[in-house]
Amino acid sequence: MLTPEDTLRLNVLISTCVAIRVDVYKLVVVGLTSNKKEQTITLNPAIDGGKYIQAVQKLLVSHVLGSMGGYPSYLKRWSRMGQVSSNNLESLLKIGNVEAVVAVANSQNLDEKVLDLVWWCATNTDQQAEIGRFLLTRDFVVVHPVGKEIAGYLLEFLPFTDDTSQLIDTTNLLLQNDLISQEAKDRLWKQGQRKTAFLVGFIERMKGNLPNNDGTVALNLNSKELDCVSSEQGQIMLKTIAHILKKINQEHVLYRTLEVLGRYLSHPMIQPMSQIDALQTQAQTVLENLGLDDEKIRARFLLAGVSEQLAVSTISAHSLAGSAIRKKLGNVLMPIQNALEILTSP
Repeated sequence: MLTPEDTLRLNVLISTCVAIRVDVYKLVVVGLTSNKKEQTITLNPAIDGGKYIQAVQKLLVSHVLGSMGGYPSYLKRWSRMGQVSSNNLESLLKIGNVEAVVAVANSQNLDEKVLDLVWWCATNTDQQAEIGRFLLTRDFVVVHPVGKEIAGYLLEFLPFTDDTSQLIDTTNLLLQNDLISQEAKDRLWKQGQRKTAFLVGFIERMKGNLPNNDGTVALNLNSKELDCVSSEQGQIMLKTIAHILKKINQEHVLYRTLEVLGRYLSHPMIQPMSQIDALQTQAQTVLENLGLDDEKIRARFLLAGVSEQLAVSTISAHSLAGSAIRKKLGNVLMPIQNALEILTSP
């Protein structure tokens, strides 16, 4: 099926390159040599381009891995499970299949030895952003020069990301260390005032180091039960969460915000519950058991028990989206917002 000329050139590429990627749209195969030089083959298919690419990948797999059946099916199952062994990571980067690159990027055995090859193989593929996110979950990647390259790409790609969870995850990852400039972080924070998915990334990643752009100050609350909310950063966290909840129109933004809030205000005597009235009762009971009578402490106890449990079943049962989430969950969101207001008032 492959032309003799393409077969010969592909064999040369396999023998001289340490990594190979295939551009399925431009019908180009690119190899990277050990001294970081690229070698490009422009394919000349005599048949349908898609089928020709499959033939190219079959040749690469058979020569590199010794498998005649194409991309090994077990790798498709394991690509995102981190179960690819270390002894074939480099070989997988020579078969020109992006799923193999995902498998290597997500492997628990990934190390600096192949990191730059993985990112090179990901370039110009449909999974480049996904692979970049996988890589930035590794501490050694974050402090590696390739980490900033990945962050730069993800930052540029962010405006084209429609999936809310991916927006949150990408923002969260970009805020690590000094992957992006302070100016870029400031822009993301500003954009988050309108597109709150960005803010969820901030409250997940930057607890204790959130921007203070509106002159928020600490409150003198004189209670150990309120130490977690009385500081300047505590107040910024609660105000940011209140802003997010006020504009809720997407389920994953709500779920993850509630999780952050509950963890931030967690208390050993408070348990997460799935009903808001049960949380209110629990907060009052714990308050009385401690011999206290303070609306701020009661508010803190209420919020300490919130989690996605409060919203998942309702949203799922009614397939809620957009402003319908706020309307249907008004009985849940209102007490939470009231508690936030109490805790951020002098």
